[in-house]
Amino acid sequence: MSLIRIRITRAKNFRNYLFLLSTVLLLIACTGPSKTSKANIDNQASADKSAKENLGIQKVERKLVKPLSTQDSAKQGIVLPEVNPLELEGTIAISGTQVVLPISEAIAQRFIQDGYPSKINLAGIDTVVGFKLFCQDKTIDIVNAVRPITSQELAACAKSGVQPIGFQIATDAVTIVVSSQNNFVPNTLTRDELARVFTVQKWSDVNPKWPKELIKRIIPAGAGTGGAVDLFAQAILKGRNVSQLTNAPNTISYDFVEQLHSEALINPYMVGFLEYGSYQENREKLKAIAIDKVDPFLPGYPLTRPLYIYADAKAIRKRPELEGFINYYLTYVSEEISHLGYLPVKPTVLDESKTKFLQVKGNQELLKSASK
Repeated sequence: MSLIRIRITRAKNFRNYLFLLSTVLLLIACTGPSKTSKANIDNQASADKSAKENLGIQKVERKLVKPLSTQDSAKQGIVLPEVNPLELEGTIAISGTQVVLPISEAIAQRFIQDGYPSKINLAGIDTVVGFKLFCQDKTIDIVNAVRPITSQELAACAKSGVQPIGFQIATDAVTIVVSSQNNFVPNTLTRDELARVFTVQKWSDVNPKWPKELIKRIIPAGAGTGGAVDLFAQAILKGRNVSQLTNAPNTISYDFVEQLHSEALINPYMVGFLEYGSYQENREKLKAIAIDKVDPFLPGYPLTRPLYIYADAKAIRKRPELEGFINYYLTYVSEEISHLGYLPVKPTVLDESKTKFLQVKGNQELLKSASK
């Protein structure tokens, strides 16, 4: 039997970086080879269990999403060397955006179930804090990120002697949703219509045929950090100041997506946006709205963003456990995201990430093979 210990720490507010609430939630017993492994996963999301209960938020069950591809991702494109987690040891610390958190958590659990005997500390705050912990504080090994590293963050890393290298591992689609009880908004809206939906007061201000009811807007917290709110403002509000979105009447910011789910159950006049995977988990409560007749999972959808993990190139070369974990991550990430509601990157993009990893390792033999 393999025993995985998961400790989840949740932050009630994205901007309150240092206020962390810790609680031991569960022990998961997994069948597997005859070995014992432990993972200490700090999943610092938005609010703890008691906070959700106090707000009357219902439990959200993660549901498997039909894989976009049935092919074995480990055998696609560049094939990295095989990793035996049982032969590695050493604590690995991961932090950054909550958007990538489920992917890294799934990879960590799989790595442990395959025999990794040490701890993996995994936290979710946001991308900005993740890079601070990585570049300045040097307290984590891997950053989960929803954007490339900035020039300021690169400078901070250089000052600390950190050589950041990014690997694109998935794509996220920010999905516009209304309540499933909403019977007047069509299945698709134009960008101009969406801009009005997220800035005016009443539904009838968007379309006179719609109800004269206040629009209740629910958007993610973390404006100004390069997250979903900033992406929406750039793509839908045509680059206007993000404050036009956050300061619109009847607009609230959520720290955990269950707030949006609960509002959808009771308010047919709500609208909001969230990650595509979160929509998939609760699609019976929500109705997704296409943009200009393009659905979130189709090419041309304007609210998609690449997802990354970053690590220190020097640390990869010096620490076998970090090298092995990154190798394992890039090998199996496409298999894991198909169950979590994320969109896979193109095989050529994943191969670029694998090539960068091989370059860091200096594996000339595999690099020559990959270039053929």
